[in-house]
Amino acid sequence: MRKIIILGVILVACASCGPHKPTVAELRAAKRVQDSINLAQQEQSLVYTDSLLQLQMPIADSLLARFKYVKNERYEDHGHYICRDLESSGLGQRIYLQSYVTDNMKTVVRSFYFGERKLEHETILLSADEVENMFSGKCHSYDAEGNHEIMTLNDEDAVNLLKFVAAYADSKIKVTLSGKGKYTYIIKDKDKAALIETLRLQTVMSDIKKLESQHHQASLQVEKYKKRLEK
Repeated sequence: MRKIIILGVILVACASCGPHKPTVAELRAAKRVQDSINLAQQEQSLVYTDSLLQLQMPIADSLLARFKYVKNERYEDHGHYICRDLESSGLGQRIYLQSYVTDNMKTVVRSFYFGERKLEHETILLSADEVENMFSGKCHSYDAEGNHEIMTLNDEDAVNLLKFVAAYADSKIKVTLSGKGKYTYIIKDKDKAALIETLRLQTVMSDIKKLESQHHQASLQVEKYKKRLEK
C-alpha cells in the first residue's frame, strides 16, 4: 500500500508538471524514501520474529527435558529426539507404537510387533469413537527368540497418525496391524501420552525452524537496505 502511495505521489507530481519527466535526482529521492520504508518494515519483522522465538525456545527446552537425543555417529548423519518412555531398549518383546523427531525436522512413527507368528504387517488401522484412519508403510522383520517386525511411517503419514492419537486422547484407541495376519491391541495411556508429547515437540520445533528462517531473511534485508541508504 505504501509503495502505491509513493508511486501515486510521483505520478501526480509528474502530471502537474505537464510533459516534464522526473529527474534522476527526483527518482533517487523517491527510491530512498521507499528503501527507508522497507528498512522499517524489515526491522519490525526482525523484532517480531525475535520476540516469538523468545517465547518458543523455553517451551522447546521444557519438552526436550522429557526426551533423549540418540545418534549413532558411525552410521547416522542425523540424530533424533525420542520420548524416554518410548525408547527401544528393553522393549524388544513389546507390541507398541514408537515416534521420534530427527534433528533435521523429520517425523517418524514405527510400529513394533513381536510374536510367535508372522504378520508381515504393512498397514496400521487406528480406530476410536467409531472413527478410523489407515496408514501404510514398509515392514522389516527379523528372528531373535521370536518374530520381530517394524513398520515405518515418515513425515506426513507419521504426523497424521500422531494427530489422530492427540485428537482421541481421552478415548480408547484400537490399533489393528494387518498383513498376512492380523493383530489388535489398545494403546496404553503411557504410550499415548508419549506419542502426544512427540507431536507437541514436532510442532514447536517446526515453528522454531520457520521463525529462524524468517528472522534470518529479515536480517539480510535490513543489512541490504541499510547499505543502500548509506550511499
